[in-house]
Amino acid sequence: MTEIATIDETTTDLIRGQVGFNSTQRAMLAQLGLSDAPEGDLILFSHVCQKSGLDPFRREIFMIGRNTQVTRYEKVDPDDPESNQRKVTRWETVYTIQTGIQGFRKRARELADEKGDRLGFDGPYWCGEDGNWKEIWPDTDKPVAAKYIVFRNGEPVPAVTHYAEYVQTTKVDGVAQPNSMWSKMPRNQLAKCAEALALQRAYPDELSGIVLEDAAQVIDSDGQIINETQRPPARARGAAALRDRAKAEAKPDPDVVNADVVDPPHEDPASQPRPMSDATRRKWLNRMFQLLGEARCTEKQSQLAAIAKLADAPDIEHRDALDDGKLKTVVNQLNQWEKSGQLVDKVADILDQAAIDEAQAAEQDGQQTIDGGN
Repeated sequence: MTEIATIDETTTDLIRGQVGFNSTQRAMLAQLGLSDAPEGDLILFSHVCQKSGLDPFRREIFMIGRNTQVTRYEKVDPDDPESNQRKVTRWETVYTIQTGIQGFRKRARELADEKGDRLGFDGPYWCGEDGNWKEIWPDTDKPVAAKYIVFRNGEPVPAVTHYAEYVQTTKVDGVAQPNSMWSKMPRNQLAKCAEALALQRAYPDELSGIVLEDAAQVIDSDGQIINETQRPPARARGAAALRDRAKAEAKPDPDVVNADVVDPPHEDPASQPRPMSDATRRKWLNRMFQLLGEARCTEKQSQLAAIAKLADAPDIEHRDALDDGKLKTVVNQLNQWEKSGQLVDKVADILDQAAIDEAQAAEQDGQQTIDGGN
């Protein structure tokens, strides 16, 4: 006889194996500013809370919504199957799951106790343009990078974070400047980013999918960091002479920041695959990142290398810059490897080969420099 688990709708505690939040927990999340969060984001938040062991009601983990510019192509006339498309940039609320450095430290020690691991730590260290690592950094200059090492059962797990990639910025008179915390304590902020990354690498299955609050800026659908800006007045521009543009202007969308009509290729519309809806594409992207996390591929550049190989797209610059077809190809291949128990090994092979290719390219560049010097 199958036992059916029931969820207490009044408890504030997260129950192991619970999917989503109960009514009492949702009321508490509303008090934390998540009353308008989409159901899918809340389910994902619940999953990350379960996986990480961090409690949102103890302020150990947060889900933050930020206004973010998202660009996509939409039909000018949704009811016309042959309608032209327009490039539309909208302001949407994109949610990021993040925690403080104490949350990373707490959970890492709990995981070590649960697994019987021995944990050790070394760092932080900072370096400048010369690449020399120092335990103490002077006040006069910002460090170029920080390094932190976690030892799990004697095995070193290093992480290096670069200031230019992690610094949080804000616009001052139209110019991006480090925000208040990064201006006051750049060494401390960068060191926390390196420590959090090292802890994530030490326990990738449990700590992947969480962003350190000190490194979290506005995040787009790719997870890329972009500059935070004030929301400008909504406006629409385009080719007014076109019939479709006239239709669009007849029903202006207040959330559209920019819209340009794009003529589609002269092909039979019936032969073209229907583009994914936003919700469907988000599910495929979430599945891709979930599988990469299960493969212990959590670093942005490593994920980009794996995606580029699987999609046969060597020039790809962003992790969500795949068309729908290639996105499905990547996810389907990862799914197959997961089912066959080869996911971790196959992705590791891709990353190993990428590292070899990068090293060979660097060696060739160095040899060309030497030959040029002669």
